[in-house]
Amino acid sequence: MNEARKRRKAKQARRDAQRTKMREPETPDETPLIDEVRQALAGHPLDLLGMVSMLIQATKPDPFALLPSRPQRDTVDLTRLLDSFVDVQVRETTALLAVLGDLLADTDLQQRCREEVAARQDILPPWITDLADVEVHRAVRMAHVLGDGDEILLGAKLTNGDELTCAAFIDHNVFSVVKDAFVVPDSVDTVVRVAAERNTDPDTTFVDMSLADARAWLDHGLAQLPIFSDQSETWPGCRPLLSWLTRQLPTGGSKRESPDWDTESLQELCDDFFTSEGGAMFDRREHGPLLEGLLATGDPLRWSVPRIEQLFRDDYDGGVPLAVVLDAPELLARFIPFAHARSGIRDELTAEALATIEKMTKEPETD
Repeated sequence: MNEARKRRKAKQARRDAQRTKMREPETPDETPLIDEVRQALAGHPLDLLGMVSMLIQATKPDPFALLPSRPQRDTVDLTRLLDSFVDVQVRETTALLAVLGDLLADTDLQQRCREEVAARQDILPPWITDLADVEVHRAVRMAHVLGDGDEILLGAKLTNGDELTCAAFIDHNVFSVVKDAFVVPDSVDTVVRVAAERNTDPDTTFVDMSLADARAWLDHGLAQLPIFSDQSETWPGCRPLLSWLTRQLPTGGSKRESPDWDTESLQELCDDFFTSEGGAMFDRREHGPLLEGLLATGDPLRWSVPRIEQLFRDDYDGGVPLAVVLDAPELLARFIPFAHARSGIRDELTAEALATIEKMTKEPETD
């Protein structure tokens, strides 16, 4: 064998060795993740999208870190996480980087992921390479007559035809925060149809909303402090996925507006109540400020169980004498039937509200 052939063979051997090294995870800790990604690539796109969403969320600061009563979690450094994917050059990390290149909100990190993917030769499923062309095509609002919250359903379609639906619950009793969410691998049309068929609540309705309004509602809800949201099996793990879907929606919509009662209208409502059969037992001058303070907690004409429970658990500081404040349960018990009669709320919901007042009044205080 001549020297030239020896050099070429040695050079090829070094290349083969380098490729083998690059195809092997660098640490045993990375093997489970690689296996999970491989399995996700064989399933519905939501499998990988959900995994990447949870990875991104794991890099976010823990909003409950300062609360000793809440479970604590470790935070992963995002830059180090990306470094580990860049260093281990296998198809599975290429897929992770490609999805991260879309789901991440930071444009610099997006660009880094995309450049790394472009430098590799791995063949990825078309739905990943075309992820930027996802179409969020329908938004449906599941609403309740009492207005405590709304569930917004977003329908998305990937370029390979696969669909997914994200359901996000917005709690209007807590700053209209996105309190919980989950994603299912099915079309929004199917999800809405099945939900409507199974719905037995006459006070729940399904209404299509404009995509721009859906974005405005979700942008507002996602901008609220995470400490006001819940923790569940899917939330906040799917928060980055919901944020990504929301960014695909058009801007220019209107966010939800709370029921707006001006001072004159509110005083007129109070006057009508105090001259009614239920309100005549109260003194307008003494109990008027108390009632106005209670009505400021939400829609004056719609009273739900969660709203009443929250009202009784919060400290009231309205500058009203204690002797008058003690009449609040009876005042509400008289006002709510009056209010619900005006807004057409069913008697069953009024009965639930009154039962809650009685329950909360009898509950012993606990430290």
